[in-house]
Amino acid sequence: MAAMIRASFGKGSALLTSNAALLSRLQPVVVTQLSHTSTRSQTEDIAYKEMEEFWDKNRRLNRPLSPHLRIYNPELTSMLSLCHRATGIAMAVTVPFVAATLLGLPGDFSSYIEYIKDLHLNPAILTAAKYVLAFPICYHYINGIRHLAWDWAIGFDLKTTYQSGYFVMALALLVTAGFVHLL
Repeated sequence: MAAMIRASFGKGSALLTSNAALLSRLQPVVVTQLSHTSTRSQTEDIAYKEMEEFWDKNRRLNRPLSPHLRIYNPELTSMLSLCHRATGIAMAVTVPFVAATLLGLPGDFSSYIEYIKDLHLNPAILTAAKYVLAFPICYHYINGIRHLAWDWAIGFDLKTTYQSGYFVMALALLVTAGFVHLL
């Protein structure tokens, strides 16, 4: 092995001469396999001991148990991230459920629209329902474009992140309003 290292680095290599003593001490390691149960119990004992030492130290230093969401101020970036994830999960659950339900029910789309019209609901309730249905789709789509820009390493500085965040929220609200009131 030493011959291979000398051949690759050369005789006058600084790396070889400075670490010659270390290289001469390298010995092959012999690994013995222990039974599964003995290794597992030894590992558990070591892990338990380390865990106890960790918690004893935290108690002795009077450290808090764990930081929680209450200690953090909600930032625009974290709230937009949370909203993006929530809208994505909500749509991933809702869209297949509604699609499967509509496939299983008798009638077609126009019959259900007529049913909703026959309920004679207050226009404010219908408008609010349209906003609830349209906003997650608009927001998730527009913020997804923002994430694509981040994939190209565009807009990571703090000022641009906040500007694009405000822009995404404003544009999502405008597009949602357009869908609700113009369609």
